[in-house]
Amino acid sequence: MPRCPRIWPYGFWGCSVRLDQRLRQLRGGELPEPAPAPQRSDLAERLRRLGGADRRHATVPVPDEPALAERLGARTLAPGVLRVERRYPLTRRHGRIVLGACVPELPSLARDCGPPSGWLFLDTETSGLAGGTGTWAFLCGLARIEGDDLLVRQYLLARLDAEPAYLDAVGGEIRSAGLLVTYNGKTFDVPLLATRFRLAWMRSPLGPMAHLDLLGLVRRAFAPVWPDCRLATAEARLLGVGREGDLPGSEAPSAWLSWLRQGQVDALAGVLEHNRRDLLSLPALVPALAQSLRDPAATGADIGSVAAHHLRVGDRERAFGLLSANRGRLCARGLLD
Repeated sequence: MPRCPRIWPYGFWGCSVRLDQRLRQLRGGELPEPAPAPQRSDLAERLRRLGGADRRHATVPVPDEPALAERLGARTLAPGVLRVERRYPLTRRHGRIVLGACVPELPSLARDCGPPSGWLFLDTETSGLAGGTGTWAFLCGLARIEGDDLLVRQYLLARLDAEPAYLDAVGGEIRSAGLLVTYNGKTFDVPLLATRFRLAWMRSPLGPMAHLDLLGLVRRAFAPVWPDCRLATAEARLLGVGREGDLPGSEAPSAWLSWLRQGQVDALAGVLEHNRRDLLSLPALVPALAQSLRDPAATGADIGSVAAHHLRVGDRERAFGLLSANRGRLCARGLLD
């Protein structure tokens, strides 16, 4: 039977000395030199380095709510809940459209919409776009017509444990409204807010409210002719509004997290400005969409899709009138329809 070689495995310290060599050292009195104990100066140096690391972590800014409120021009409603308020005259132009033009035009888009004082334009900024229970609606922008102004109020959640007070303030505004106007609110903003109310064991004010989602109208009129129906696309093509210098909405989650973790304010101020622009676009889109449904050729809307919309809502006379007046612009399928 062949003899197996004696190989000492790697030890705890990574040593690979063979067993026979180790025994030879012990018989000859050749003991390995013990590892030198750490000197006091070495120990002091290590502690100094550790202390320096701790001091570096201690210099991370802590969120300062009074400083945030001052930077944003906000009012503190409760610890962790801020409100920013702006007024815009209805005579102000947002791109090519006067804000007040929404007042006579909105009833053509939403039946039983009630008086203008009951209309509420809503847009949120969130911690992500996936939705679900892990997504926070940390900023809720609300705009309503008050006298000769468009009153914009933005509610900001500055601390996670303040969400019940934040939702209570937002819910109070929503409950006083008769009609909700959003852009993609039916599939994103409203379900997300309803989820946050449920998680906080609070009754949601959003259930029975009438809701006009402008994205649905944009898709019906322009989906066949536009590359996409994002709000930025509708602003550029219908309102003549650009987004130069605007913080992209995709950066809103990181801006909020930077505030919560490091107390950074500037990026969060950019999120509020982005949200205000979104809110101003909602009433401005109302007259532009009303014109597109009346005269689709004037805004480049798809005539067949607009006629199908009127058929869907029961206005056959307008649908066939549009098709007859624009026979020269219809494709073969449009003529057959």
